[in-house]
Amino acid sequence: MTPLGEFLKKWWLPVAALLLASSPTVGVLWFRKFLEPYVASQDPMVVLNIGALLLWLILLLAAFLFLQRPWLQWDEPTGTWVSCFTQLRYCAKCRATKVITPLKNEVTGWRCMNCQSFFYDPARSHIESPKKRAAKSDRV
Repeated sequence: MTPLGEFLKKWWLPVAALLLASSPTVGVLWFRKFLEPYVASQDPMVVLNIGALLLWLILLLAAFLFLQRPWLQWDEPTGTWVSCFTQLRYCAKCRATKVITPLKNEVTGWRCMNCQSFFYDPARSHIESPKKRAAKSDRV
């Protein structure tokens, strides 16, 4: 992406959304002395409908800003993507190919059921398999 595109994506879009979300409230407060006679002459139902519309627009823009947050965050030690909401882990290899695949939890890490990749968890202790433990106990 070009530097201008990066700038617009990083700064202009969030600022524009914030200004759009706050502009109805700021506009009402700023033009209060001009709006009071007009609003006083209107039917109360029209004023309520306009207020409800402004509230709906503010909530819609707030939801838009909320949905612009990244849903997945990169976990460097494990090499997986972690959901911000559910803490589920997703396969990095499948996500690179635009497939979102949750990982299956195993003893020492996570396995992708789509591409069969295994991701080790450095926080877990590496447990020997039962066959190796049985072979060691037979020698004694």
